[in-house]
Amino acid sequence: LFKDYISLEIALQKNEVHFAWLMPTEYLLATQKDLVTSIIGVNNLGVSAYGIQYLAHRDSELTSYYDVGTNKATSSAEHALQQFAGMRPCLTNDKSLAGYWLPLAYLAQNNIPWETPVQTHSYTANIRSLYVKGVCGFSSTYAISADPRTSSAVIDDFPDAIEMLPIIWISPPIIPNRALAVSAQVEMPLQTRVSEFLLDYSRSETGKEILSAALNYEVSALIAQTDSAFTNLRELLSYTNINLLDLVQQ
Repeated sequence: LFKDYISLEIALQKNEVHFAWLMPTEYLLATQKDLVTSIIGVNNLGVSAYGIQYLAHRDSELTSYYDVGTNKATSSAEHALQQFAGMRPCLTNDKSLAGYWLPLAYLAQNNIPWETPVQTHSYTANIRSLYVKGVCGFSSTYAISADPRTSSAVIDDFPDAIEMLPIIWISPPIIPNRALAVSAQVEMPLQTRVSEFLLDYSRSETGKEILSAALNYEVSALIAQTDSAFTNLRELLSYTNINLLDLVQQ
């Protein structure tokens, strides 16, 4: 175990570590220096990646481009998000990939201007601020893996939150849950053997339980996952001035 990402990166650079489970931001940082590449991803509760959703108050009378049945957008981000031009968002804080930088990245990619975000420091606070009105014009939360509008912290106080705060647009699953990354120093035959072993191991209930305990994260399954799983995320973030190191330094 390493106390922080920097310690792990130094170990990778010294070739003292050859395999590492990395969170998305950590993986993006490590690949900036060509230290690792992904070979396995984690399926958690049925999904191997998650996205974000943009919310607005029903009284704003914005058009929703979201289909409940498929849980997918019915329009492009460029078209749907244009409604937010010049508005102020409620976002978590600038240390959050999904709660801050990704929502702004979609806006920036599509040349949609926004006012300085209100940083609420939690998804629940995002939703509460939007519900009471007057704080921000729209908000964003994580999506696909779950919907924060249905959490007890929201529903207990605002039982009509889903009705009052409709989803205006939802992204594809663009943030992989996490990756087992392998050092560039490890030869391909060994990478393949490790990958095949873990994929097979994760198919048993015992394997899932041990992996979940080791990662402190519910593992429904392991999947083969290459670096290409992060391509769209990298492209989107290139439209922002994000400093990934700020996100892993607490």
